[in-house]
Amino acid sequence: MRVLLDSRDLINVVEHARPINVADLENYLRTGGHTNVLTMTNVRELASPLSSGIEFMTIRPLLQALEQLPTTYLAEAKIPAVEIQAAVNAFSASREYETPSVDVRRWDYTLVLPPGQRSPATDDWVGLRLDEIIYYIKRSRIDVFAPPSHHLGALQAQLQNDRQSLRLGQAPAREHFSRAFRRHAATHGVSLPPGREDELIEWIYSNPDRCPGLRLNHETYRALMANYQDVPETGDFSDLAHVSAVPYVDGATLDRRMRNYCSIAARKMIRFGSTQNYADRLHHDVSALMLRYP
Repeated sequence: MRVLLDSRDLINVVEHARPINVADLENYLRTGGHTNVLTMTNVRELASPLSSGIEFMTIRPLLQALEQLPTTYLAEAKIPAVEIQAAVNAFSASREYETPSVDVRRWDYTLVLPPGQRSPATDDWVGLRLDEIIYYIKRSRIDVFAPPSHHLGALQAQLQNDRQSLRLGQAPAREHFSRAFRRHAATHGVSLPPGREDELIEWIYSNPDRCPGLRLNHETYRALMANYQDVPETGDFSDLAHVSAVPYVDGATLDRRMRNYCSIAARKMIRFGSTQNYADRLHHDVSALMLRYP
């Protein structure tokens, strides 16, 4: 089983031994043949004190403890690009969508940097441990570990506009998905088949098992969008990023609020024909996950 802990749970276990310590987690994973999934998001937030001046040696033991676990790395920030490209390839070849791999061999390969920015200092190095990767990236790209607060204003503005459209009846689900899909494709530089963009998007939308991470993220966002009283916070970027990863793991933890939105989204996808109930993969914390899968 592939286990994805959100940043809160990962920090609680590794740094505070709550509700279990890292040795107990390691024993659980190894005994059951499970794997701990590390992402750009949960490792970045564990190491985020580096961006505010905390000494690396304070973080190093936590990173070393993490790497003792049976681990795989998942590039959740790349899921939209990878899924859209897989869909374009399948659609263009008139074959069914095949779920792509979003695993990478090392944590620095989970990063997505804006165009024109330098790759991490570790990009062409081999044989590095996780703590070494974090150390060398910190020396050249400390901004990697900073909370994405600079995106919060844009998220709040987009959500406000989307809610206004929803109030006016101008945000029907298919059209909203189409706009979001085109935006993701443009952002990630994925070329859509000329003259067949609408046909492609309709093909994807008609089956939620196509681009499942992108679709679950979108439907979760729509659930948030429909709650007019909920004002997004910086942490929502992390939660929504991990929502995209849920189809690629067997069990995941999310905080109560985002877990509720994601469960609403999962039920909606079932109604649209999804063969997977992603709500069954969601848990309050690591102890709840371990009870479900002893």
